[in-house]
Amino acid sequence: MAAARPAGSAYPPATSRSLTRRTLLSRVLLGAPVLLLAACGGDDEDDTEQPRAAPTAPPVAAPPVREPTQLTVASMLFEFGSVIGKAVAEWNEGEFPGGSEDIQLEHLTIQISSRRDPLESLEHIQERVQAFLAERESAGTPLDLLMVNRLFDFPWAFRSGIIQPLDRLLQQDGNEPLSRFLPPALELVRFRGQMMALPVVLGAGVARYNPRHFADAGLPEPDNGWTRDEFVAAALRLTQDTDNDGKIDTWGFRPIDNFVNWLPFVLQEMDRDVVDLNTGEVRLLEPAALHGLQFWDDLGRTHGIMPHGPEVTADLYEVEFWYRHPSTFFYYFASPATISTGRQAPLPTGPRDVSPLTLGASLAIPASARDAAQSYQALAPLAIYLGERFLLPPVISGQEYIENPQSGFTNLMLPEHDRQLAKHVLQTARPSPLGSSSMMLFRLFELLSLPLARGEAAVEQAAEEAQNWLQSYLSE
Repeated sequence: MAAARPAGSAYPPATSRSLTRRTLLSRVLLGAPVLLLAACGGDDEDDTEQPRAAPTAPPVAAPPVREPTQLTVASMLFEFGSVIGKAVAEWNEGEFPGGSEDIQLEHLTIQISSRRDPLESLEHIQERVQAFLAERESAGTPLDLLMVNRLFDFPWAFRSGIIQPLDRLLQQDGNEPLSRFLPPALELVRFRGQMMALPVVLGAGVARYNPRHFADAGLPEPDNGWTRDEFVAAALRLTQDTDNDGKIDTWGFRPIDNFVNWLPFVLQEMDRDVVDLNTGEVRLLEPAALHGLQFWDDLGRTHGIMPHGPEVTADLYEVEFWYRHPSTFFYYFASPATISTGRQAPLPTGPRDVSPLTLGASLAIPASARDAAQSYQALAPLAIYLGERFLLPPVISGQEYIENPQSGFTNLMLPEHDRQLAKHVLQTARPSPLGSSSMMLFRLFELLSLPLARGEAAVEQAAEEAQNWLQSYLSE
């Protein structure tokens, strides 16, 4: 299923151990005496009468020892620390595929404190990363590579000037590293016509559900191809007033505040994402988008399968679904080892079988880097290495390790059900810059999702307010 690896690539598969410069140099030096001995010996009969001194090779000056350049790569991603640490160790030991012995790497972690309010937390993260970069630059040790996740908000990072475009460096790279990445993944790191980073982690929307609730209701578990109508019918059966007090105790569907719950229905109606980071265009008021939003609004307003009405508060969206026992919610695909309870399935399908594909993490070169060309020597192979090892992998070869798990790729080792689901979402997901932006996610929850759930606005009215904010945010 995965595309073939480009011939002649300078970035070999991570499972092979290509000869490093250190290994090649040692073999050349070991072979030198053999070449010298072959050059010695007689060439006429007079040698026995007039012995001559054996020729000696001129002394070979030892090449000057040059200390490798040390580059620093910083991340705010504590959950990925072990993989980054392993990559840095292999690089510095000369065992990294595509690594350079002229470069040594140092991994730093940007410490981020938590905030309860999501928007306050986003602003804190941006300020902390900016301060970290400024501190390093002021100390004369500017950062060379920066790895951030969606909490940093990619659109803000791309336009803020803290990282630099890669187009010139990519064009000069004869190994064509972009061919190693899934084309939809690359769409998520383009901004105003420029490639701003390389993707290393993807996300894709899935449905998570409580299998016990489905079994108790006599319902089949969701699987590939289940439709919107089947989703609504199942959620109606699963929405229950268990104590007969006139209030719902168990919802068949519960939206959460850190995922754009209506986005899958909108994308299934449209042929592209709601926002375009290259042009700044916003399409939330197009008829297709409004149709998808209307379907989402009807889940509570008409069908009554999720909380709806003036008593709905933001708190209802903050608690994970297994604490309040809903049967289904939408979230990002994850390893089942990280899910406390429940299972994953494809999103219910509409006119199209589409799930939002989002950017989970990227690797970039800060604007303050000392030497962008030198940083790039580590950027491309490091992004490919990391992008093969995380769920979901943006590097094409990473899909091979989902299909055929191997040691060294433990993050991609999945049970059969989740392995097939990972393959399905990678094949059907559509790039969504909107779904990749934490700032847009939380603002649209306040401007669109919550007002609709409370019944305070019609779809067109809430969509117009959200459209205006999106246009303003993308034009800043």
